[in-house]
Amino acid sequence: MFRLLVVDDEMIIADGLHEVLQGLPELELDVYKAYSGEEAVRLFDRTRFDIVLTDIRMPGISGLQLLDRIRERWPTCKVIFLTGHNEFSYIYSAIQYDGVSYLLKTEGYGKVIQLVEQSVREIETEMKAETLLKQAQEQLDTTRELRQNDYIKGLLNEQLNIREINQKQLDELGIPLRSDKSVLILLGRVNSFQNKSMYAYRTSQLYRIKLIARQYISVHAVSVETVNEQSDLIWFIQPLPGQAAEEEWGKLLTYIKGNLELIQLACRESVGEVLSFVLDDSPVSWEQAAGRFSVLEMMMNYRIGQGSGMLLLDKQLIRQEMLQAEKPGTRRISLRHSRLELLGDQLEHGQREEFGKTLQECASAFAAVDSMHYTPAMEVYYAIGLVFLTYMNRWNLVDTAAAKAGLHKLMQPGEHPSWQEAFGYLIQVGELLFSLQSQEEARRAKAVVTIIQKHILEHLHDPDETSLVRLAELVYFNPSYLSRLFKQVTEINLSEYITGARMGKAKQLLGNPDIKIQEVAELVGYGTATNFTRSFRKSMNMTPQEYRSLVLSR
Repeated sequence: MFRLLVVDDEMIIADGLHEVLQGLPELELDVYKAYSGEEAVRLFDRTRFDIVLTDIRMPGISGLQLLDRIRERWPTCKVIFLTGHNEFSYIYSAIQYDGVSYLLKTEGYGKVIQLVEQSVREIETEMKAETLLKQAQEQLDTTRELRQNDYIKGLLNEQLNIREINQKQLDELGIPLRSDKSVLILLGRVNSFQNKSMYAYRTSQLYRIKLIARQYISVHAVSVETVNEQSDLIWFIQPLPGQAAEEEWGKLLTYIKGNLELIQLACRESVGEVLSFVLDDSPVSWEQAAGRFSVLEMMMNYRIGQGSGMLLLDKQLIRQEMLQAEKPGTRRISLRHSRLELLGDQLEHGQREEFGKTLQECASAFAAVDSMHYTPAMEVYYAIGLVFLTYMNRWNLVDTAAAKAGLHKLMQPGEHPSWQEAFGYLIQVGELLFSLQSQEEARRAKAVVTIIQKHILEHLHDPDETSLVRLAELVYFNPSYLSRLFKQVTEINLSEYITGARMGKAKQLLGNPDIKIQEVAELVGYGTATNFTRSFRKSMNMTPQEYRSLVLSR
C-alpha cells in the first residue's frame, strides 16, 4: 500500500481530489490531504509519503519550498505539481528533480488519475530495479563471512534441516567445500583469553589467529572456520581437489598434525596468545558433524594437566571415547543442550510444527528406558519443564495452564509410571501452550481492532482522527501492519469500515428532517455537501436528499 498526500490551500480542490483518489481500490492508496504547506510538513514528520500531489502556488510554504522539504525527509517520493499557471519558467526549477511532474488544474480528474497511476508504476519498477539488486548483492558479499559463520554454527548446534546441507547452499555462501565429501574437524581454544575478556580485544586476536592458521592450512587443504559463543575456533577441513581418495585423508591428517605446533608457535610469538587444539582422528559426514563435534568439546574440556597449550592428536584416545559412548548395553543416552535451547526458541517464535518435531525427538530418545531413576532422562525432563515454566511465567499463563494440564507433574517425573508417559505429558503441555498462545494472539488482535473501531465511531466528524497514520499511532503500530491486521480480524478493509461507519451514521442523521444536508456532511467527516453527496450516491445508489425523502415517506 502506497501513501499519497494531496496539498492545496483551496479546500474544495483538496477535498475533491482526496475523495476521487480514495475511490481507486485497484491502486490500494492510503490518501491524506492538507490545506497548507505547513500542515503537509507536519505530516511528513509523522509518516512516509510515496506520492505528493500539491498546488505549486500557496501562501506560506509554496509548492517549490515544499518540494525541498520532501527531498530532505523522503527523497524517493514522487511529486506531482498542480497549477493553474502554464508559464514554463515558473515550474522549470521544479522539473529539474527526478520524480517530479506537473499538470494544469484545468486538465481534470482523469489526467490526475493517469499521473498517479504512472507514479505508482514507477515506484513499483524502482523497487525491482537492477540497481537495488546490485546493492543487495554487494551487501551480501560484505556479510559473506558472517553468514558462513552462522551456517557452520547452525550445523553444529543442530539448527539446520538436513535438506539445507547441500552444494547449492555452500556455493551461495562462498564455502569452498564439497557437501558430498566428509570433513575433518579441528577445534582450537585460546587459553590466554581467560584474563583478557574484553570483546574488542578477543575479536581482534581471533581474526589474527584465523589468518595465521589459514596460511598454514591452505597449502594442502581447503577449509572454512568459525568462532562459537565461547570464543572457540572451529575448522571444517577437506583435501585439495584432485587427490586420490585412498590417499587424500591420510596425507591431510599427517599434514595438519605437522602444522598445528607451528600454528601454536606462530600465535604465541606474533599474537601473544596460547592455543590448545583437539584434532579429530578421522573425517565425518556433514550430517554427523554435530555429534562428532560434541566429542571434541569433551576432549578439549578434559583439561589434562592445566590444559594450557594442549595439542591432542591421539587417535586412540578419541576413538576409545566414541566407542565407549556407542557400546551396546552401556550406552549413555543424552541430548545436546543445543536441542533444548532450540525448543525454547521455537516456543517463543510460535514455530509449532518444528517445536513438535524437536520435542518428539527428545521423547523418542528415552522411550525404551526402563528405570525412572535414569539421570540423563531426568536431566532432559527437568530442562524441558523449565523451558515451559519460564515461558508460562513470562506470558502469565501459569494459572490457565495449571487448570488444564496439572502442572504439579511438570517438575516431578516420578508422577509418571514410565518415561514414555512422562514425555507424552510434556508433548501435551507443549500443545496446550501453543493453543493458549494462538488464543492470546487472537485476543490481543481483537482488542486492538476494538480500540480502532471505537475511536473511529467517536471521531467520524474529524478526518484527521480517522486517518490510517493517526489510528496507527493510537496502538503504536506501523500503518501498513495495522491495515493488514484490521482486515485479518474483520475481513474488510479499514477504509471500507470507515466508509460504512460514515454511511451508517449519515443514514441515521438523514432521518431527522431538522438537520441540514451540509450539517450531516460535516458530522460524518466529509466537510462539504458536494463530497458527501458523491460518496453517498456511490454507496447507496441515491443522493442524501432522495434517501431522506424515502425514509420520511415511510
